[in-house]
Amino acid sequence: MPKKPDPPSPTEISPLKQLREELGMSQEDFARALGISGQTVSRWELRKNVPTFTVQQMKALERLLQTIGKTILDLPDQL
Repeated sequence: MPKKPDPPSPTEISPLKQLREELGMSQEDFARALGISGQTVSRWELRKNVPTFTVQQMKALERLLQTIGKTILDLPDQL
């Protein structure tokens, strides 16, 4: 089971939220694209849960990243 990260400082924006905003997507749109709930995205961004992805979700994420000229390799190790 992945270890929960330390809580972010109040002014720190999660890398996942930065990515979602760079994609120009709402939490609901991002969630729909990955086949998850908006609540899951919210928990990830608030760092209440550690993001985990299925292979299908990783492929969907890769397709989203391609729209902004990035790949999974461009993501930080800790989302």
